[in-house]
This record gives sequence, structure tokens and C-alpha cells, in this order.
Amino acid sequence: MTWSGRHAQKWRKAVLARGYDYDRGFTPCHWCGMPADSADHYPVSRADGGPDTLANMVPACIPCNSRRGAVQGNHARTRPAPPSRDW
Repeated sequence: MTWSGRHAQKWRKAVLARGYDYDRGFTPCHWCGMPADSADHYPVSRADGGPDTLANMVPACIPCNSRRGAVQGNHARTRPAPPSRDW
């Protein structure tokens, strides 16, 4: 299932509603505490097979979500080197 359109909007709204802080008047980002406007898969990223469930998603602001990219826990994911090609 692709992470776009109505599917993404549904999960984003649910994650932001779940974490709403009535004292602050917004949903704080899980990483920095600023107002969140997206959802981030944590602790298991989608790239690593993480499910689209509320238990695996946290609110995140766009800068933190973009900065994290495909990160597993506190360690950057390692990807194999691209294959060499003999042209």
C-alpha cells in the first residue's frame, strides 16, 4: 500500500489527534516539541517493514521528519553500495 493520498491523511490526522496537548494548544513534535504537522514511523520505519499502526507512529514536525529520513532508532540505516557496472 502506498503512503499517499487519503491513506496518509487518515493516519496523520489520527496521530495528531492522539497527541494533542490541550495546555499548549497543539500537538508537539515527538523529537523537538515544536508544533507537529506530520506523522513519523517510529520505532520501526516503513523502509524497514514498520506497520501503519498508531502504535508505530508519532507526531513530528516537517523539519524533524525530513531530517530523520530513513533512520532506524538512533542509527542511520546502512545501504549496500550500488553495483558496479562495466560499460
